[in-house]
Amino acid sequence: MNTRTALPFNLVGMTEDEFFEEVESSYIECTSIPSDINSDNDSDAEEEIDEVIADNNEYVLSATDDEDDNWDEEDLIPLSRFANSTNLTYISWGKNLTNIQPPPPFTEPCGLPQFILDVTEPTPFDFFNLLVTNDILGHLVFQTNLYAEQEFQSTGKTCKKTDINEMKTFLGINLLMGIKKYSIYRDHWSTLPDLHDPYISKLMPLHRFGWILSHLHLNDNSVMPRRDTDNFDKLYKVRPFLESLKINFKKCLHLHQNVAVDEGMIKFKGRSSIKQYMPKNPVKRGYKVWMLADQTGYCWNFEIYTGKSGNDVEKNLGARVIKSLCSEITNKNHNLYFDNYFSSVPLMQDLRNLHIYACATVNSTRKYLPTFKCDKELRRGDHQWFTSNTNLAAVKWRDKRSVHLLSNYHNPEVSTEVKRKEKDGRFVQVPCPVMLTDYNKNMNFVDKFDQMRTCYGINRKSHKWWHRIFFFFIDAAVVNAFILFKLRGIDTKMTMKNFRRKIIEGLVAYTLVKKVSLPVELSIPIKKQKPLVSENIRLTESTHQPTRTTRRRCAFCSTKVKDTRTNWKCSVCNVPLCLGKSKHCFQSYHRK
Repeated sequence: MNTRTALPFNLVGMTEDEFFEEVESSYIECTSIPSDINSDNDSDAEEEIDEVIADNNEYVLSATDDEDDNWDEEDLIPLSRFANSTNLTYISWGKNLTNIQPPPPFTEPCGLPQFILDVTEPTPFDFFNLLVTNDILGHLVFQTNLYAEQEFQSTGKTCKKTDINEMKTFLGINLLMGIKKYSIYRDHWSTLPDLHDPYISKLMPLHRFGWILSHLHLNDNSVMPRRDTDNFDKLYKVRPFLESLKINFKKCLHLHQNVAVDEGMIKFKGRSSIKQYMPKNPVKRGYKVWMLADQTGYCWNFEIYTGKSGNDVEKNLGARVIKSLCSEITNKNHNLYFDNYFSSVPLMQDLRNLHIYACATVNSTRKYLPTFKCDKELRRGDHQWFTSNTNLAAVKWRDKRSVHLLSNYHNPEVSTEVKRKEKDGRFVQVPCPVMLTDYNKNMNFVDKFDQMRTCYGINRKSHKWWHRIFFFFIDAAVVNAFILFKLRGIDTKMTMKNFRRKIIEGLVAYTLVKKVSLPVELSIPIKKQKPLVSENIRLTESTHQPTRTTRRRCAFCSTKVKDTRTNWKCSVCNVPLCLGKSKHCFQSYHRK
């Protein structure tokens, strides 16, 4: 009978004599090991040995005779990996390129849906209103008034209920504060002349803005599930708003062929059970949001990470997130890109079966990967590739560091060249697999969205943990509306700043018309040009009353060739307009 010797002691730092002395005094000779089937319990000695080997991550050689020196590289696998591995599909790696089948052509419609293309001359506010609809605003108003009523019943504090027009003005002021940034929002209503903002202060009083901000609610607190129940939701306070917004995001754009999944961060430093700490990110503390975006930067789907439930650690989190975000794009032949946080061999197989063709970086320690050469054996620009019998390609490319990639549709042998800078300042061309160039080209879609969102974002501190989430997705709706506006091709030169200003004008239009006398900023007479009045004000169905003024040039019919003057003006638009039996400039100016 063969004998095995288990050495449950550390060999590091021993001399040769000390080693053999330890062997003679400590070896355990196993001459007859009973079968596991006939044994009820393992011996204590065997348990201790297994614990020592598992804790030290020792490697196990093949269980052959001592004279047999032949062993396989697969035997050099940690015991912990044996314990946790479950081979559901046999995967073999080789150099057979016929294993990689090219994907079928992408034939799905992409871009704007027909109901958006049918709208004649839509404004920036119209695009924003497609995403943040009147139904969503009505829900905000209802829940805010409900919370105020509940507070009245408990404290006896009376208040004036809000309405949808006041809620629009509230959102418009918040968007404007993203452009006019103050450290404290109350400074906009300051009595100091260098801080006072006449435009914002005329839209809404400070105490009213503060009341709406403190009473803003998105869900009913009185029916919120308890923490110890099965249907408890950490995002209960914002769930209806998020779900409605997600539906509208998906409805307003048909995805292009290339899409990417990546994470974003909602900055928050307060106390919350779903707050995450990411030390390597620019935003280190906050809420983690996974987003699916296409090549335009449009955020089509999203999911907020709420952390683990109880003491249970979720297994295969990355695969679960990818499948959840991509559940509605299966069988459409999209190309999907994501990073090594999500990637694994089983996930790539599952995506291939769902007709989602994916490419991703991968951690070299993932299960089921082939054995690559070590870094020292590869020079800069070298790449090693393998293909599997399950239509996967694995690549290791050496640059300054090694990069590992997985794909379920790329030909790993095809390469191109990329420019690299040497130490002496020269630029050289380095071979690079096409798989990696495609990944670098398409992986930045979520970053593109995030870059546009942070420009003029609301980004206000709050004691209420969900306020950050709410204002984050209001900004996200503005960015998505901006992308839709650009795809419509109405004004390709409009900047994000001016687009936000147009949305703000649409949100506060009712309040400005209601005040009758507009601030000077809305009607700015520019030298040698006609006065500028927002269309949201000019075309609003309201009482535009003519009033007497000094004799001035008509804003509608007067030209450089024919100078026409009038004694009448619109009290709301604050522009001179002809009014008489034969001239109807006043009526024509307020029509499309």
